Amino acid sequence: MREDAALPDAPRREARRAAPQQDPARPDGVLLLHGFTSAPSTMAPVAEALEQAGFLVETPLLPGHGTAWRDLARTPRAALTDSALSAWDGLARRCRTVGVAGLSMGGTLALQVAARRPVSAAAVINPALRLRPGQGLAARLLWRLMPSVGSIAGDIARAGVREEAYPRTPVRGVAELDRLAAEVRAELGAVEAPVLLLRSAQDGVLPRAAAASLGERLTGASLREVVLRRSRHVATLDHDAERVAAEVRGFLTGAADRRVPRNDETAEAEDR
Repeated sequence: MREDAALPDAPRREARRAAPQQDPARPDGVLLLHGFTSAPSTMAPVAEALEQAGFLVETPLLPGHGTAWRDLARTPRAALTDSALSAWDGLARRCRTVGVAGLSMGGTLALQVAARRPVSAAAVINPALRLRPGQGLAARLLWRLMPSVGSIAGDIARAGVREEAYPRTPVRGVAELDRLAAEVRAELGAVEAPVLLLRSAQDGVLPRAAAASLGERLTGASLREVVLRRSRHVATLDHDAERVAAEVRGFLTGAADRRVPRNDETAEAEDR
């Protein structure tokens, strides 16, 4: 294999479309996915709001994260996909409905889960569906000569807020992220669940085309877009953090309610 080739894909499991158990005694679940080089703590305000609303929330640490940037450099995109799908399947075994939400790369993975699993809804915050022009190609060509660059973390307008993330960005990981984005763009037509897009008007990490790709490729699902005027890329920790959490909670709550079949007793109680 050429040294500049893509990382080998991790062994792929069959894309089993697991269905949550439609048992009214079970909780509704939500899978939250963090961004590239970052950590689950960036999703903490959203997780707290969802837990207060009664959701069972899972915020897994994705492969290659939480250790050292060199581990992320060695992580194939398929490992990220498999981790997200496995986490959703685990929730589906315990919950009556399962939604998914994510920030940046986590938003990209959330949409991939929505394309492959019967999610109740998907909420994405500044999803990394495209990198800046030429960024992926440069990463594929230069990672051997330049293994890492400065951190991409901390694009936050709110003073005094720190994002937990790697101090360096693995260039080979950027190449894999670019390939992941291309894969997910190709899968967006398979998404059937409603989608909420929360987009920052000013984003120092991703181009405007990243969010625009969602509207262009999403053909089988409804899309609601909310523009965040006061926040930058890490909007979950920025000035609009409370609004982001409230929007995601409301959207996923409504979607979960619509996905649960109404039996006769439920219908009579609601009609009274």
